[in-house]
Amino acid sequence: MTILQTLPALELLFFNLASIDLCCHRKYSRWKTALILAVFSVALLAFCLAFAEDISFRADGRMSLFGLIYMIPLHYLYRDKFPILFTVTCTCWVYTLGILALSFQFSLIWMSGSLTGILLAENLLYLVTFLPFYRLVIPKYIFVVEHIGRFEKNWHKYIFLNTCLNFLTLVVLVNVFLSQDPSPVNILALLLLLSTFYVSNFILHKVVQDAIRLGQIEREVTHDPLTGLCNRAGLWDRLNTLLEGNKTFSVLFMDLDRFKSVNDQYDHLVGDAYLKHFADVSSGILAEQGTVYRFGGDEFVAIYYGAVPENVLGELRECRPWADGAPCPFYQVSVGSIICRPPHADNVETLLHKVDQMMYEQKINKHQKGGN
Repeated sequence: MTILQTLPALELLFFNLASIDLCCHRKYSRWKTALILAVFSVALLAFCLAFAEDISFRADGRMSLFGLIYMIPLHYLYRDKFPILFTVTCTCWVYTLGILALSFQFSLIWMSGSLTGILLAENLLYLVTFLPFYRLVIPKYIFVVEHIGRFEKNWHKYIFLNTCLNFLTLVVLVNVFLSQDPSPVNILALLLLLSTFYVSNFILHKVVQDAIRLGQIEREVTHDPLTGLCNRAGLWDRLNTLLEGNKTFSVLFMDLDRFKSVNDQYDHLVGDAYLKHFADVSSGILAEQGTVYRFGGDEFVAIYYGAVPENVLGELRECRPWADGAPCPFYQVSVGSIICRPPHADNVETLLHKVDQMMYEQKINKHQKGGN
């Protein structure tokens, strides 16, 4: 193997590393990263040339597997997590090895397999395909890898395994094409293989994109846009689930005292801030032991997992006052609570009606005593 014979492989390596650099996040400057990769590539090339008799690029394809060795420097040169980095690397190798295989086939058919023909075909193919590959294929694959774990953890592992299998399969097939006699059938088969790979990426991207949109729609339906808390629809679903189970839980109905006067004396922007403050404080009080829902207006409902302690109820009633410079004072909160022990006989409507009545009674008692 001579230096001249390595030019197609060097061009493949250049486009592969350039694609990775464009798609990943460097830890160091571009020049420092390029220098380290160049030194690594020279050392690897020297090793390959030293063992040219045992490692032939066109014979059995073992040389192309050296691409996996690049994961070592890439892991230390880029900030991306290993699954993302590996996925991008494999996808880039699929692209560049596919271009090289097509270049060999075209050159053998029309230019007698000359080195000039291989380089000419390779450069023309890169000129036509590199920009679409970088702008259309890689971003979609990165999008899939970054977001698919939000829906199903096993999917993330599946993508990782699928990437490995695609890479190893293509390495084998590409090197079969590199060693076979040229024929239009081989070119057609290789194009079909590459098309299947890219079409599957586009389909997977579409599936994940639709799942994200569905999740956003579901969040809009089940969450209050002002406070970020789950709304009445989310509360209904959660209570139905708990009532079908056999665990003890508590339901708290909370009403902000004198909230109407806040809107009347100040303005609705202050009223919105008032609601968000209570949502944050009450969620912090319950922490991991419960969940707060916005029921509507100035009414909130909380689910506490277990029998709610009296000190928690006291903290919710008093609430934490605003910091200095608050636009208005923060008044007390009327809280009604009920403990639900299995077996659960009430439905959601009955349960909420009972706890609402308990809250209302407390509000009347405070009013009669001259409270807020």
